[in-house]
Amino acid sequence: MTERLKTNYVDHISIAVKDVKQAEADFKKAFGWEPDGRYKDIAEKIRVSYFMVGQTAVEIMEDLDGTGEVARWIEKNGEGVMVLSFNVDSTVEGLDLLIRNGARVLDRAPRWAGELKRHFAFLHPKVAHGVLTEVIDGTY
Repeated sequence: MTERLKTNYVDHISIAVKDVKQAEADFKKAFGWEPDGRYKDIAEKIRVSYFMVGQTAVEIMEDLDGTGEVARWIEKNGEGVMVLSFNVDSTVEGLDLLIRNGARVLDRAPRWAGELKRHFAFLHPKVAHGVLTEVIDGTY
């Protein structure tokens, strides 16, 4: 029997962009928002700016050197929503439940986001019909 994954809220939505500075300017012009934070994740090869919308972060992210997952995503799909992330109490427990449910996962064990000090794990995009889906613990 399928078990229900307890989620707390949509943690973040990540938008793959070619130029994070231009995307920041576009968001500022449209919404009047200034980024609530910025970070680089060398291991994931991304530069990120984010805007908090309630508890949910709207991230814009660009590839650092043209060789990472974001660059490949843009090449295949164009700019747009790449990641939908669900906040869970425990990534370890959430990932175990997803695996028990037979979900196709990209990570058999959680990864560590050093910049954010949080664990996360990805499901295969086919699970969510083309969107890379993630479970993540902790808070921004």
